[in-house]
Amino acid sequence: MKTMEKSLGDYIADRTESLDDEFIREYFIEYSKEKIQRLTDSEQYIFEGNRGIGKTMLMKYAALKANETFGKDSVLGVWVSFEESIRLERIKVVESGIDPFLQWTMGKILLEVLITITNLKPKNMDKLNRRLSNIFGSKEPEDNYSTYYKLLSEYINILETGDVENNLVLKDQAPSTQLSTILDNPHSFKKFLKDLITDFGLQRIVLLFDEAAHVFSFSQQEKFFSFFKGLRDPQIACKAAVYPGITNYGKYFEKGQDAKELTLSWFPNKKENINYIKQILKKRIQAYDHRYWEMLSVNSNIIDTICVCSNGNPRFAFHIIDELESTGVFNQKSIQMQKVINSIRAVLETKWKEFSTLRNRLVKYKEYINQAEKLVKEFLIPNLREWNSKKRGKNSKLSSGFYVSTTIYDKIPQIFEVLAYSNLITINYTKKSLGQGYYGYFMSFNPSILFSDGIIKEIGEIDNISIAIENNQAYYPTTPTMGQLIETLKFENEFHCSNSKCDYKTSDEDFSFCPKCGNKMETPESAHESLYKILRSHSIDNLKLSEKIIARLSNKFSNIGEIYDATIDEIRMKYIQDVRTERIKNAAIEYMAG
Repeated sequence: MKTMEKSLGDYIADRTESLDDEFIREYFIEYSKEKIQRLTDSEQYIFEGNRGIGKTMLMKYAALKANETFGKDSVLGVWVSFEESIRLERIKVVESGIDPFLQWTMGKILLEVLITITNLKPKNMDKLNRRLSNIFGSKEPEDNYSTYYKLLSEYINILETGDVENNLVLKDQAPSTQLSTILDNPHSFKKFLKDLITDFGLQRIVLLFDEAAHVFSFSQQEKFFSFFKGLRDPQIACKAAVYPGITNYGKYFEKGQDAKELTLSWFPNKKENINYIKQILKKRIQAYDHRYWEMLSVNSNIIDTICVCSNGNPRFAFHIIDELESTGVFNQKSIQMQKVINSIRAVLETKWKEFSTLRNRLVKYKEYINQAEKLVKEFLIPNLREWNSKKRGKNSKLSSGFYVSTTIYDKIPQIFEVLAYSNLITINYTKKSLGQGYYGYFMSFNPSILFSDGIIKEIGEIDNISIAIENNQAYYPTTPTMGQLIETLKFENEFHCSNSKCDYKTSDEDFSFCPKCGNKMETPESAHESLYKILRSHSIDNLKLSEKIIARLSNKFSNIGEIYDATIDEIRMKYIQDVRTERIKNAAIEYMAG
């Protein structure tokens, strides 16, 4: 039975990144043993999956499983989060100076490696002790490892928040020249990791990089994957979680060649997928209140609809249940299906609002985000609703999406990628023949859209969905709406003259300077202010907090950046104490990290 101290929100646990090991061990639901094995093997992997589908939980659990047998099979699992990377954008990079992003990335990895080893308490810790005393220039080895971690943490903090105008001053900020040498370049960093592997007789270190692409800026992504490639070694296995479509791997990294692809997918008409979400909900909701679970599961259509609408994202399903609670449903005798649909619709509406705010976050995709929402709401949804209505009358197979010819996709991939990134659609990149010489990809809607917009009427219809071309609509370059969209976005990827009075544009990357006026050419992204500054300036109204808390915070903080920089003690005030201060701080971090 629930206690007064807990709420349903405590069991929803939105930010998997902040969950402690005990919570993960208690609430982790086995989904794929093969995925866990691959996340701890000796291969390099790009771990791809939509937002919220469970990549973070799997990676954290994989690290725990590896370290449970530490000392027996000698595999060290280290989970690393990069959610503070956006802070590095404030440091101006001058050529030939230290790269602050790479320094910070290697520093973060090193810190997590050292903390993980220390927590496991291996027998020969004296070797680590001596090595740490060497890199921090101590004459006598310290027994207190926290001394060394503090020095490294302080340097990372300088990189994140210090008054550093440009990268040329960083050489004077490192706590020791030895540490500077280790973090100087990927090669020296890799050598240090291999020395640790030798010290502890390890078979390998497995580095699990969470949100490796999502939180990085476009240019940071390219640097990261070059670094990722450079770490490749039989004794260093790197796994990087990414989202499909929008990741920039750069010119020197090739998926499949430099790292194998590992995909976490989910299908609403597969019973094992639905059961996986159901088990997650059951375990956490029963831990909160058995009666809640009884009400949700007494009618299988209710819980199955919620699980299907999760689209593989347990968080989304929890939000539907949270919405049901907020409308007083659990105080009634039973749950009506219409109440469930209303809750799905409310949660989906919040998701669309979040999608709209992406234009501030993914500046490079701003116009694609605008056009994508319009395309879905004004064209694709009405078409699919009408299509299924006609099919339903003929007792035929129904559709959950549409085909897009590769000729359309290749011209405006960003439209579909931003929708997939937000888990509003899922793209099947297997090419299918559409007839008449055309090929295309099938794109399915998030089931919450299907139920909210009356495209699917009830849970039983999910089993009647088909992706066969004859049962689905297909869009070609000749489709007027698609043709107009391609024309509208024609110049979005091209280089612009930096002179605001000059209208010259080109797709030729060889033009560094405008042939028309002589000013420097730039991409649309580089023409904008740094993303870090943009997000910091946003109003605190954007945070996922109640109106009452926002109102109280507004007496002290004017924008998200101020909360992002504030300590827990600085956030604390009347009516906002320990639990709420943590929640507020996490909300700011989540907003900045996306």
